[in-house]
Amino acid sequence: MLELDYTNVLESAVHANGIPKIAFEKAAESSKHIVDDIHRAHASGKLGFGDLPTDRNALKAVIDFARSHSFPNVLLLGIGGSALGPAALDAALNHPNSGRRLIVLDNIDPDFLRDSLESISAQDTVVNVIAKSGVTAETMATFAVVRRWMIDAIGETKTRERFVVTTDPVKGDLLAIAQHETYPAFVIPPNVGGRFSVLTPVGILPAALLGFDVEGLMNGARSAADRARKPFFENPALVAAFIQFVLERERGKRILALFAYSQSLWKFAFWFKQLWAESLGKKMDRRGREVYYGQTPTAALGVTDQHSQLQLFIEGPNDKSFLFWDVKEFRNSLPIDHPFTTFDSMGYLEHKTMADLFRAEKQATEIALTEAGRPNATITVDRINAEALGELIMFSQYFTAYAGEFYDIDAFDQPGVEYGKKLTFAMMGRPGFAEYSRKIDEIRHRGRAIIR
Repeated sequence: MLELDYTNVLESAVHANGIPKIAFEKAAESSKHIVDDIHRAHASGKLGFGDLPTDRNALKAVIDFARSHSFPNVLLLGIGGSALGPAALDAALNHPNSGRRLIVLDNIDPDFLRDSLESISAQDTVVNVIAKSGVTAETMATFAVVRRWMIDAIGETKTRERFVVTTDPVKGDLLAIAQHETYPAFVIPPNVGGRFSVLTPVGILPAALLGFDVEGLMNGARSAADRARKPFFENPALVAAFIQFVLERERGKRILALFAYSQSLWKFAFWFKQLWAESLGKKMDRRGREVYYGQTPTAALGVTDQHSQLQLFIEGPNDKSFLFWDVKEFRNSLPIDHPFTTFDSMGYLEHKTMADLFRAEKQATEIALTEAGRPNATITVDRINAEALGELIMFSQYFTAYAGEFYDIDAFDQPGVEYGKKLTFAMMGRPGFAEYSRKIDEIRHRGRAIIR
């Protein structure tokens, strides 16, 4: 079961940088409406992410499809929430000897695309095109390139059998193309935003195609969703949201450093970065006031970043809070067995394991940060498996949603991103975006500051 240890954010641990215990008691009373508000949004159908684990029909459809499409390579075309979630699941749950490989084309760098396609065989590949809107420029362009690559390799008829799309149930060009080409189509519920969509077919379809335990994934998510509706001190997502809100607003911790103490959770940290940044980085609050809220999330990997970023974390600006992602049990302990016990640098490691050393380094980092007055909390799961990943995902989504309620902002829109998309459409000549073309022309006529 997921645990939240917030000892080191308390005032008693990090002094003026921390939060007094009495603040938690007050929050337990004042935040009751937050759980009720999010629950009502789910009950009304406005929000859907918390209800996904109970959708047995969607899960069965995904499992049935995966059983009939067994290929060594799953080529995923998507960007943002359509790619980061599946990549996080793959990094955590796939193993080198699984015989399955996920290739994520989440960037339109032409060299990256060509190199990725040259590394696999079309004959051994199923392609999953994911775009909630069905018109995402990067994904649709990549789809065109990959479709041509596949046709050149195996022919048009067989290509139609290798594509599956995940998109909106009723609108969008990708859905229309799928219908025209007779591609199987899975849907993203309209009340689930892209960055909250990993437990829709966006994530569970590629997970099933890779042979992961999607039933366990949903069981873990369901458990976390149940806990996220409990009172304050039984609700780790709500407490975690309160902590980050207070640390950012009242203690000046403008940066949230995600410290993954498991190689398997490294890409999970990148999925979480999008979830946190895009949900909470907002110019306006719900009352229409300019507020410019949001912590900047950054990622660190234990123990690797103890030898790169930790110096800054401990002695640099005290503008960060830290969230460790930890694991109680590794699949391997890996004994340290060597003949060099006479050397001081080796002797003390005798009869120890790599797991022992890894845990010691996490604890040492935690102590060092705390002693330096840097508030830090730890999220722990028992082990890395599908159930734990489902729990972490759902916890993180409620954590983010509750933080939005504390800030009184809309955690489910992304107006800043939308503006950039419209400018891109205009630059590429898409009809209907003339007003943005005028803005681009104005900027292009400005003088440039360039050194050659």
